[in-house]
Amino acid sequence: MRTTIIVFVLLAGTLVSVSARGRAEEPAGLVDNFLQHPMAAADFTLTDQHEQPFRMAANRGKVVVMSFIYTHCTDLCPFISVKVRNAYQLLGADASKVVFVAVTTDPKRDLPAVDRAYSKALGMDDAWHFVGGPLKDVQAVWSDYAIGVTIDPDTGAVSAKEEKPAAGPSKDEPPPTQGLSQADVNLANQIADAFGGGYDVGHSAPFWIVDKKGMIRVGMDADATPADIVTNVRALLKVN
Repeated sequence: MRTTIIVFVLLAGTLVSVSARGRAEEPAGLVDNFLQHPMAAADFTLTDQHEQPFRMAANRGKVVVMSFIYTHCTDLCPFISVKVRNAYQLLGADASKVVFVAVTTDPKRDLPAVDRAYSKALGMDDAWHFVGGPLKDVQAVWSDYAIGVTIDPDTGAVSAKEEKPAAGPSKDEPPPTQGLSQADVNLANQIADAFGGGYDVGHSAPFWIVDKKGMIRVGMDADATPADIVTNVRALLKVN
């Protein structure tokens, strides 16, 4: 089973249908999928790789880049993780104004010690929050952020009921290497080799970019480049 890239226009439509009324003015310089009807980023508290609580609402005043991954993934997630790392590095001094949070799609295995080892291998241990927690708490986040998750039925693991992910690409399709160098690709493959294996988790894999007021303003899929993520972050940093 391959991690799912949800059909983005449908996912964006889900968010628009439950968003606040009124159209938002698009900040100058945004690329990709600007949400004309921004949705408030739901608050939650989960535990990060340092066993510290991470509360979403505590990040008002900063731009937040959200991703959804799991450590045992062998296809999309390592490349998504490397893209997040590269975006962090490209931001330079602006990185202090941005919060990167990766929400697990596999809370059973993604415990803090595992998440920290993964973060260290990526070079992001002190640069992002890789968060998880009890299944019911993580499922609530999946539901609030329109993340569909299914787990290999052979394991007997519980599947998320809130959303069903769209049919994903086959294993024969190439990984999302857009904007990555060969060294980046090599790092993603090394992470997959070191952490991957076991049962598969299918999940939708957007990047949600939240503005300083706590509103989801941009959605990007796994094919987004680190440079485009940074372009959107910097555009939102300019908005009061």
